[in-house]
Amino acid sequence: MAGIADYRTFIEIVHSGSISAAGRRLNASPANVSAVLARLEKQYDARLLSRTTRNQQLTYEGEHFYQFCLLAADQEDELLNHLSKQQQLQGSITISCTCDFGRNVLVPLLDEFMALYPQLSIHLHLTDKISDLVKDSIDVAIRFGALKDSNLVARRLADNHRVLVASPEYLAQHGHPQSVEELADHACLLISREGETQAEWQFNKANQIYSVAVNAAFSSNNGEVVKHWALTSKGIAMKSIWDVKPALADGTLVSVLDEFRQDDGAVYAVFPNRKFSPQRITALIDFLKQALQQ
Repeated sequence: MAGIADYRTFIEIVHSGSISAAGRRLNASPANVSAVLARLEKQYDARLLSRTTRNQQLTYEGEHFYQFCLLAADQEDELLNHLSKQQQLQGSITISCTCDFGRNVLVPLLDEFMALYPQLSIHLHLTDKISDLVKDSIDVAIRFGALKDSNLVARRLADNHRVLVASPEYLAQHGHPQSVEELADHACLLISREGETQAEWQFNKANQIYSVAVNAAFSSNNGEVVKHWALTSKGIAMKSIWDVKPALADGTLVSVLDEFRQDDGAVYAVFPNRKFSPQRITALIDFLKQALQQ
């Protein structure tokens, strides 16, 4: 049965203009090239070339078969190129990410990425602290908001904003706040960064900024702990939409004051400012960007 090598030989016969010329370009004898053509015509039960002693011309069937051969050769080239790139991606990637986003969003995506590139190894460091990429030997950090360190490079992966959430049980007992000012009368669940608790929440509504000092019923430097408190009816939390999407979808958390948003910048992949970034890093960032924007 004819295969891709025969298809490529037929393409060369057409391009070269004769069997003997194709043989010279393929480093094959005219007899072998002629045998390939005969095999193709027999298998497909069609005359593919009309030949005289001076020239050759594609028949009607030959023209269609020629287009088929071109497509088959292109598809094989694309597949080989893809496999070659996969084989080239070797080594390890160390990633830093916040706890909630890492467990709920990044880990499933890394499973898919590793299925594509099994020769890579991934080291995932989950922390709600801002890692020092150089000191901690981090290849890529997933961060929220604008980049402050000018020695780093940031690539935008997806949009992000923060929402206020609470459990249905908490809201049934304490009521839904009807304004941001009423948040001061509720138990609020706060994130602390580097020893400082973010006890003032700011919101944007119709390009107007609202600010309110809230009561820190519970605070933690770990975002997943704060979400746990919200799920167990301890109060109202302000969380990234990425962290609470599943809970909002299944109803274990409910958003409040939806018209008030805190725009927290986008989700970024941050990496050291290298002139030539390793291909494995570029492949990971490209994959995450495409996956998060679907």
